[in-house]
Amino acid sequence: MRTIIPAIAAVCMLSFAAVVLVPAPAMSAPQGHSMRAMRTMMADMKAKDPQGYAACEALARQRGYSTSGDLGTSTMMFIDGCLSGKQR
Repeated sequence: MRTIIPAIAAVCMLSFAAVVLVPAPAMSAPQGHSMRAMRTMMADMKAKDPQGYAACEALARQRGYSTSGDLGTSTMMFIDGCLSGKQR
């Protein structure tokens, strides 16, 4: 019993230390490739259905999504869902 408590404490301390000491970008997935793929997909959607894309972009703007300049991930996901018929 006396050795179990320090062992559990050591495991907990190491798990918390890993979260604190390792930088956040190193723990997250690389964003560069996925953003490029998402932008390419959005350009394809815009080319296929320009009126629908414009309507979904206007709906995103009405709902408070940022549509100026470079579209963010959440805006692109909203427009994708809108074009799929999942947004009202």
